[in-house]
Amino acid sequence: MHKKNLTLHVLKAFSGDTLFLSYIGDDEHKHYILIDGGMPNSYKKYIKTHIAKIEHLDYVFLTHIDKDHIGGILKLLDSSQKNKVKNIFFNSGKMIKKSDSTLVSESDGIALVNFINNSNTLNTNKKELTNESEPFNFFGLQITLLSPSYEALEVFNNAFTLGEIKEEALISDSLIKEDVSLDFYQLIKEKPFKEKRLKDDPANGASLSMILKYEEQTILLLGDAKDHIIVSSLKALGYSTENRLKVDYLKLAHHGSKYHTSEEFLALVECQNYIISTNGRYGHPNIETLARVLCHKHRDTSKKIYFYYNYAKEDYKNTKTHLLTSEEEERYNCKSIYNHTLFNILGENSD
Repeated sequence: MHKKNLTLHVLKAFSGDTLFLSYIGDDEHKHYILIDGGMPNSYKKYIKTHIAKIEHLDYVFLTHIDKDHIGGILKLLDSSQKNKVKNIFFNSGKMIKKSDSTLVSESDGIALVNFINNSNTLNTNKKELTNESEPFNFFGLQITLLSPSYEALEVFNNAFTLGEIKEEALISDSLIKEDVSLDFYQLIKEKPFKEKRLKDDPANGASLSMILKYEEQTILLLGDAKDHIIVSSLKALGYSTENRLKVDYLKLAHHGSKYHTSEEFLALVECQNYIISTNGRYGHPNIETLARVLCHKHRDTSKKIYFYYNYAKEDYKNTKTHLLTSEEEERYNCKSIYNHTLFNILGENSD
């Protein structure tokens, strides 16, 4: 009998996401899941080493086709380790539209479809994945999708082109220099949450997000999903301010962008551990997001909040990312932990 254990590796993925899960299933065997692949170089620098240690990947989830999520997966499927991938879940087909954007491209989506079509061993989902899909149960690990909605997929599908995503549009217009006197409560009062419209953000609108449940532990992985879709899904599952979803670890949506984490969402979840996957290239995580996490009215301020960054503190030195000062951490009862990539959810690390 193996000791039940789940580990979450939040691999360095430049400005993107790549998450590697390993766990003992209810069949007493080890299972592996890769969620997103980060930028193309993420495969060679980080993913390759993890895949080399295992016989096969049980499942790959691609949340959406932005380059900072699909790039490493394409490199994996073009490598000598491609036969280790057995099942890949993503929304494909008609959703792939022509775009000149450096983040969303027709060629990457088509390349992935071609890999699947040309493989004799690779399987993928037949139906679109939405927040109305039945939960998956992978040998005792339950995955419930919170997004996208059919409405979001329709917006994405009906677009003649995704259009060019201007890099400057991804950089926060409210970046604030470190100031020990910064009042986070005042900040979020002056800058109320505002989400981008679906038609202006169709790629992220189509992003998968999911609740993972393993034994008594719960992880919330939000991809780049839209806040209002996640909120709607959580409410549909019966969660409310009186019945909050208790989460052991939560990966913030869209690398901590100010457009993806509302007070309404935070009122529906109870969590002390927040994962931030980014190298800070676009000013992520945004200070407004951190402030909302720390100061929303449903937070129990007696419990310390932990922010886990998957890059070292010095890697953010030349970015516009606001890193919390020691004074801010003391004032808002929180702590920033840098260069943290391994989360041991249950038991001792068995790797």
